[in-house]
Amino acid sequence: MKKHMAIAAAAIFMASAVQADNWDLGQNSVVLGIADVDWTVSPDFHGTKLLLGGRYIFQREPATAYKQPDAEILKYRLDLADFQLGDSSTDLEYAVLGFTYWTYQKKKDITSAKSFNTVRDQLELLQVNASFDDNLGVDYYYELNAGRVGRFWSYKHSDGSPFSISFGLSGSLGWAWANSADPRYADVSNPTMGLWNVLIIGHDYWGQFYVDSRVISGYTFGEPKQTLSREANARFGIRRDFGDNLALDFFGEKRSFHFSAFDIPDLYTKARRIALELTYKF
Repeated sequence: MKKHMAIAAAAIFMASAVQADNWDLGQNSVVLGIADVDWTVSPDFHGTKLLLGGRYIFQREPATAYKQPDAEILKYRLDLADFQLGDSSTDLEYAVLGFTYWTYQKKKDITSAKSFNTVRDQLELLQVNASFDDNLGVDYYYELNAGRVGRFWSYKHSDGSPFSISFGLSGSLGWAWANSADPRYADVSNPTMGLWNVLIIGHDYWGQFYVDSRVISGYTFGEPKQTLSREANARFGIRRDFGDNLALDFFGEKRSFHFSAFDIPDLYTKARRIALELTYKF
């Protein structure tokens, strides 16, 4: 399965492409993919999976009220971030649903070569995520972020260079609730700090080679100490755009979840996916 997916992806990526901003928070999309999964808590979850996802912004407007007419305000953003379906015995194995009340985003073009340019600023307020992950033995994981702030930079050696390097960094503060399928571990309720980073090497012909990772860590203060959670995801891939609406993504991904208990050994679980995704942007 993995060999066949790699051959198919290589054949499709030989076509010409144009670069696009694939980390644009204001882009509506529908995602369909296929993945090979392993490293899970049980071999029952290994094998070929169907992936579904998408994003939709219900309201958008220019940020003129904030004296930023070249920026935009996105309200009521719904992220059907990831739905993973197995065979009839496991059905829906993994799901992430997110909602963001208010988003500010300002995008800029690269203005000068041989220096890093700020190409996007992002601010998200009141963000809620809800998920479960049978592959990792996580009954539920709820996350409420008061806010997340981020910035992207990009570099080109010359105006005519087909290469570009981009780097994005954002941080969040919030609260999380989690529960493990393992009954030994107590329900988690802890403040969290999140860190998300993206590194993209782009080429006008080959597309975008990228590393996209995030870690959401829980903390506790005072006594008695309690069980904490850490949720992490790292993805390595190549993404190609075909026109303004279609993008193809071939990636490898590792997800992990860590329950850090103070009276029993920590619980660490992980899962791996090698996947091919097609995104329609509108």
